[in-house]
Amino acid sequence: MKKLIATIIKEWILLRRDAAGLMLLFLMPAILIVVMALVQDAPFRDYQEIRFDLLLVDEDQGSLAKEIKAGLKQSKTFRVIEEIDGKPLTDSSLKTLLRKGDYHVGIVIPKGATAEVANSANIIANNISKKLGLGGTMPARESRGDRYVRMYFDPVSKPTFRTSISFALDRYVTYSCSNILVQRISKLSKLAGDTTEADADFKKVFAGIGIREEVLNERYADKTHINSVQHNVPSWAIFGMFFIVIPIAGHMIREREDGSAVRIELIPNAFRLVALGRILFYTILCTLQFWLMVAIGLWILPLMGLPALFLGTHAAALIPVSIAIAFAATSFGYFAGAVFRTTNQAMPFGAISIVVLSAMGGLWVPVELLPPVMQKVAVISPLHWSLEAVHHIILRNANIGSVAPHILFLLCFGLVLWTISAYTNISRKKGI
Repeated sequence: MKKLIATIIKEWILLRRDAAGLMLLFLMPAILIVVMALVQDAPFRDYQEIRFDLLLVDEDQGSLAKEIKAGLKQSKTFRVIEEIDGKPLTDSSLKTLLRKGDYHVGIVIPKGATAEVANSANIIANNISKKLGLGGTMPARESRGDRYVRMYFDPVSKPTFRTSISFALDRYVTYSCSNILVQRISKLSKLAGDTTEADADFKKVFAGIGIREEVLNERYADKTHINSVQHNVPSWAIFGMFFIVIPIAGHMIREREDGSAVRIELIPNAFRLVALGRILFYTILCTLQFWLMVAIGLWILPLMGLPALFLGTHAAALIPVSIAIAFAATSFGYFAGAVFRTTNQAMPFGAISIVVLSAMGGLWVPVELLPPVMQKVAVISPLHWSLEAVHHIILRNANIGSVAPHILFLLCFGLVLWTISAYTNISRKKGI
């Protein structure tokens, strides 16, 4: 027991002397969490809480234009701008502003757009009247194909942004067209002698039809929506935990180079206890590192205007998960220190391998967005299992039973690497 405690004290002294190593372990993931959470806050809000300036030129002044403007102004997404410096926008001035990059989206409602919609509605109503034998007809002419609502974007706008805005605008146009069509059919029914009053409240009639997002957990609806904090805190905390490979490998290689490892091996029954003490020390250190990052998500990020990290309904399950992740990360560092002979070999391997495994595991880009082959390969990354376990708890409100397979994988991963490292050390000892 004394040897185990002495090893833990020794590792603490070595780490304390290594200021760069301490900064790598604690300061780097903390900076990454803060910076990435701030940078990715807008994309993770998915345009739901952002108001976009939308330039609008109304050359029509009809009911279609009124419906579109009313919908846009009622929306929480758009800030409709119809004039700049007190001057109404025109088609040419709108295009000029978009080319300069001052604004990102604009729409032009051409003259006669409402008349074209009304004419199309009359044609459809007449066809329905003919099939139903109502007898009445509405004035109609051939449709024109140049009265559509025009939409313009800043050339640098991304396709996803364009698609989102197009869908939103299409909704208002469709509503207006449907409303006009219902009005035309109602007029035809009156011409045919129907005295029944039509329901003028079009929105009320179709209130129960459409699409609306519902949450899985009503009680925690305000906290479980994904945001930049929920993604970045666990991602970069795990990323920083696995970077323990660099100080562990560095200390082990330096001990072999200066002869300390040989002196330890000469002490009876000391080798296994020293190895256990090193694993235990760094597992505790990585666990503390994880919870420090969690504390930043809970109390520091809200001071910067970001939402606080939500730990789910079974936050206690994060304790065994964090220990399993810490053990896997520590074993990976012990493996690198045992297998490689020089720091020039171990350091690049440690840094590059963690970057590769984090990219494979979904820390940078969600696994669902990766190619099918990479999605299958991702399951070999311990960082993938680590992130999935944390996400199960903080986003899906899972309990310890749901993340048991993830914990088991991480523990097995760590034990396998520890076994390989022990065998490598024994083989090197026999070679000496």
